[in-house]
Parts: sequence; C-alpha cells; structure tokens
Amino acid sequence: MKIAISYPPIVNKRGQTAMVSQNRNVQYFKYPTYLLPVIYAQAATWLKNLGFEVRWDDGNSQRKTYKQWFDQLVAWQPDIVVLESTTPVMNFYWQTTNDLKRALPKTIFIMTGYHSVRRPNETLDKSAVDIVLKSNHVDFVLAKLIPYIAKHNNWRRTCTVEGLTIRVDKKRVRDTGAFRQVEPLDNSPLVGRDLVGWKNYAYENGNFLQTPGTYATSVIRDCMFGKCTFCRYNGPDLTFSKMSVEKSLDEYQMLIEKYGVKEIFDDSGVWYRGADARRFAQGIIDRGLHKKGCYFGFNTRFEYLDEETIKLLAEANFRFVLIGLEAASNETLRRLNKGYQNDYIVPCLTWMKKYGLHPHMTVMVGYYWETQEMLDETVRFVKELMSSGLTRSIQVTLCTPLDYTPYHIECITKKVLLAKSYDDFDMSKLIVKTPIPHEKYYEAIREMYGFGFSPQFIFRQVLFLLTFRKRDWQFLFIYGWRAIRRLTNHYYDLTIHSRKGAKPMGIIQRIAVFWVEKMASHFETRPQISS
Repeated sequence: MKIAISYPPIVNKRGQTAMVSQNRNVQYFKYPTYLLPVIYAQAATWLKNLGFEVRWDDGNSQRKTYKQWFDQLVAWQPDIVVLESTTPVMNFYWQTTNDLKRALPKTIFIMTGYHSVRRPNETLDKSAVDIVLKSNHVDFVLAKLIPYIAKHNNWRRTCTVEGLTIRVDKKRVRDTGAFRQVEPLDNSPLVGRDLVGWKNYAYENGNFLQTPGTYATSVIRDCMFGKCTFCRYNGPDLTFSKMSVEKSLDEYQMLIEKYGVKEIFDDSGVWYRGADARRFAQGIIDRGLHKKGCYFGFNTRFEYLDEETIKLLAEANFRFVLIGLEAASNETLRRLNKGYQNDYIVPCLTWMKKYGLHPHMTVMVGYYWETQEMLDETVRFVKELMSSGLTRSIQVTLCTPLDYTPYHIECITKKVLLAKSYDDFDMSKLIVKTPIPHEKYYEAIREMYGFGFSPQFIFRQVLFLLTFRKRDWQFLFIYGWRAIRRLTNHYYDLTIHSRKGAKPMGIIQRIAVFWVEKMASHFETRPQISS
C-alpha cells in the first residue's frame, strides 16, 4: 500500500503562509518557519519499517505551490492520505479533502489534529474524510490501523482499533472509543531523518542560533502538567507518556555524529524535569556531546527547573529555553490554571542568566477578562525582564480560543466569542469581547515588540559580550539580524487588522526594519530543497 502523510501549502490573500505542522497555534507568516511534525514523522518511519511505501509530502517545507502539491499527490495515486488540521484551517481542509476525493475516489482519507479529535462528526459531516483519528498518538494508531486495512476489505465495519470514528457508508459512522496509551513511548521509532527530508526544516526556524538545526524526537507526550485552559494539551483525550533518557541520548549522538547537526530542539509540550533533566544533561557530558559544538534547547515551565538543574544544563551546552509567561497578572495566571504565580518567574530567569542560557518568553494578550490594568502590568513586566537581560527574546500573540480547549468552550458558554467562521481563528485579530477596546491590545503588542529595538535592550545585549561566551557573540552578530527580521514579521502580522491610526514606528525601529529587509537576501543561505 502507498501511504502519503501530507501537508498542503496554505497561503492567504496577503501572501502569508499558514504554519500548521506541530504548531499548537496556527498563524500566517510572511516569512515562514518550517516545523518538523515530529509525531507524524515517527508515524511515517514506523509505517515504512512495516514495509509500506511512504510518501513524506510536506508542501510547505518542500516549497511547492498548492497546484504542484495537489497534482503531484494525485499523480502518485496513494491508497491512503493522512492529513493534520486545526481550527483556523478546517474550512480549507474540508474543501481540499472534497477536491482530492473527486480526483482520487478510491483513496482513503484520514483526518487528524486537535480540532477533529474533539469534533470528529463535524469533519465527517462537512468533508469526504473516511476516518477521523481521535488521538495525538498518531504513530501508535496508524501502526495498527494501516496493517488492518491492508488485510481486511471490510475494515469499515470490523476494525476495532481504538481512537477512531469511521465512515461506514453515506448514512452511518462508527466510533471505536477513546485511544488508551498502554505501550511505552520507546516502542515508537526515532524519526527517520532521510525519509522526511530533515534539511528542509533545518534553516528557516527562529529557534536555531546555529544551523543546520533540527527537532529531536519528542521525549514527552502530551504534557505532564496538562491543565492550562488555553492549551491543546488539556483534556481526557490526551495521555501523558515519556521516552527513556537513554533512547533520546542515542538520538542526539546520532544527529551530531552522523548528520552534523549544530542545534537540537525538543518541542515536547514540557521537557524533562528534576532527576530526568539532570540525567539527560549528565548523559550529554558523559558522552562528550557537549564538546561537539552543538547547542540544545527545549520547552519548560517556570517552576520545573531549580538552580542545580539549570547549572548542569548549562555545562551540557544547553542554550535555548522556551517558557510560557502568558501574562504578569496573577489573576490571569489563576484563570488560565497555570499552576504558579509570577513570584516563580524572576528567580528562574535569574538562574538562567547566571549560567548563560537564553530564555525565550511567550506572552499572550487579549483574554476576554483582561483589563487595562492587567495589560499594563504585563507590558511593564516584560519590558523590565528585557531591559535587565532576564529574557533574551520574546514572542507575543493574541490569545485565540482554539480546538475546543477549555478556554474555547468557556468563551462559547459565556457568549464572548465574536467569530462566525473558523477562518477567523487565525490569530491575526481578537475574536472575543473584551473590557477595553481591541486596539489597546494591539498597541501593547507593538510596544513590547518595539522594545526589542530600544537602546536599553540593545545595550543589554552588548553587555552580554563581556561574558566572552561564544553563544552571546553569536546571538548579537549572527542571530541578531534574523531575530529582528522575524520580530518585525510578528509585529506586522499580529497587528495587521489595526494598522489604520496606529502610531508610527520610531526612527530606530524604521532603520532596523529597512536594514533587515535589504540585508536578508544577502545573508540568508539555504541548500537546495528536495521535494
């Protein structure tokens, strides 16, 4: 059987590309970031190991037009096509599936992704999809489902693999229940790097200071905390599981020694903590991988790492640490069920600064309860952290209710949701009623991103050169222009609906934007993309 795991190119009317793969909040960007969908890459690897003919078909990272992607997929005549989707692109996926089904009437289409996980019948009603896979453990389910389909012509009526909603015929669907993760995560194979064309993802990614970089096979599914109301890693349909430290260390060694990777990022919702984190860092040191010129990074939570662990991570050459700040308001943190208050934040960041890590904070604005006072508190706190060097970079987004998370359902229940179409959930504008005008939140985004061009922040980055750490010099002189380019990209993409009447950028910001746009084409290098 021929199996395609496919990501169609999605480009909006403004020429911006949708980032779908393994991106928990889909956005449209002028300058795309190519994110390797790790779990789907494991699924592809597993299916290939089982003897199936697998096509890794990421039209975005392979830089195809939609027509090229569509025509090439149809010409390949796959038996099964697997798609990943989420709220902002559901209408697109339903239409695309219908178009593909007309061109490939005998092909079986499987829809995955958090939105369909929670609304499987909606996807079956609105599209020609044959199966909705209701689990984030796509690799485990497909490794059972595909062999069953290959051996049983009557699979629609007889398949008992858990975690599926199946179209039996034009009038009937059948549900096989919730997926239960009972096998250890180690049973799923490490990502087959050659199969997925890993270099297509190795350069256009703001998480990498050095390239080529890559995403590790994630060590955690889904999240060991799993209670944040806005996050997809929350709900009875998700199951926490963990890969062994030794297996992950083996992959890091292989990526460095076989593929020459210069930066490895683990995109698990939350990475190892405590003893596991220290065992991993010590394993990197014991294998001598910290001396190979490769940096390491991960996602974490503020209360998950103590000073001892952070010190050891720094010795193991960890660099990039992505942390969700979300807001400075304790009331907002409580309502989001973050599990900590902002008293945890400064001590953790102080340790990271002390030992030379580069924390990257993600911030959100536009909660339906967020007052001007709460918003000002967040803006003020973020600027303090940036000016003091406690965070090296930030990402600010609009809090958009997605995929029927608890926050999404809460917005519906409280009747504060303004969006009429799933297309409106693309994070380019606020879609909830708020206590202050929406423009105030856009102004806050401009102010926080604009502070990245301020003399205070730039001077702080220059001071880091006195540490004489290689990473700090790289951050300013190599990574800096790429970071500014992406910062200006976020700055415009997230405020595109509020340009009219917006305050103009200052002279430093305008010079920086001009310089970045002019120099980008001269500095950006990337090898030929394989299709």
